[in-house]
Amino acid sequence: MKKRIIPVWMLFAASGILSAQASPSSGENYIYTKTNLSDPSLPGTLKIAETVQYFDGLGRPSQVVGVKASPSGKDLVTQIPYDPFGRQTESWLPAPMPTSNGAIQSGVNAAAQAYYNDSTPFSRNNMEASPLNRVLSQVQPGSDWQQHPVGLEYEVNGNDVNKYTATYSYATLQSSISLSGTYGESQLYKNTATDEDGNISIEFKDKDGQTILIRKMLSATEKADTYYVYNEYHQLAYVIPPLASVSGAVNQTTLDQLCYQYKYDERNRLVEKKLPGKGWEYMVYDRQDRLVLSQDPNLGTTSNSFNAQGWMFTKYDQFGRVVYTGFFAVRREGRPYRRKLIT
Repeated sequence: MKKRIIPVWMLFAASGILSAQASPSSGENYIYTKTNLSDPSLPGTLKIAETVQYFDGLGRPSQVVGVKASPSGKDLVTQIPYDPFGRQTESWLPAPMPTSNGAIQSGVNAAAQAYYNDSTPFSRNNMEASPLNRVLSQVQPGSDWQQHPVGLEYEVNGNDVNKYTATYSYATLQSSISLSGTYGESQLYKNTATDEDGNISIEFKDKDGQTILIRKMLSATEKADTYYVYNEYHQLAYVIPPLASVSGAVNQTTLDQLCYQYKYDERNRLVEKKLPGKGWEYMVYDRQDRLVLSQDPNLGTTSNSFNAQGWMFTKYDQFGRVVYTGFFAVRREGRPYRRKLIT
């Protein structure tokens, strides 16, 4: 398979324009790409960037060559190795090679070790011995990082995750939340990550793949929990940060002062949101799901110089591009007017 990606204007190039510099290796599968770095319609030498990506007999990328991409004008080559199971467990850093024509190279890994003066100029994923191919640890490039991997563990939850339940009505735009005990054992996926400095972060997900809890371990016994609560339509309705999750309280005062709240319309568009300690913000969309009106808490109050509610609007052209934005005042108050604008 040989595929060349060449701009159409090259077919009609005038004299004086720089021609192709790469000479990909014959008998190899590759994709040759050229990118203009200057306007080809202007006089003078055209500046281009060329890349040749080679593939092995199984159609996998095996080497990427940036033609004359190094500061010295040499090819910058990245080798892509695979383990016996066909997995790319190592990602090598690019190395300059003593060529400048885009041909496939040999001895790239040894050249990278010499160039960086390091025996491990690559990142590595250590995989588990199972068909799941899950990553057990990740090691960053460089000898100094070899003893400081990022560890990953895959488990299920115990009975220490609070279970919040949210309900929502599209008709009234009213949302509610309640705490109903804890999740039963083995109801959530538990993924634990330990970074290079030994800091532990635990993520709990349900069977739908939604993040329920992110737990940061501050010490062996102290933790900071951030909960994500979804309504019956699988929309993110509340975010409960650590300060609010300590008590587990879900009263309105706690929600307004410490939590994030979100509301949606029937087309799954965010129409209301509230940040901790801040008033409600409103969004209005047109039939093409483009944001046309927005209102923050300050614009929503009538105690301003206009003695009316204010809205920020956005105008689009026939191609969906923003033409201009502006502000206008509305002397009609309350949510009913806002809901009337939703189309």
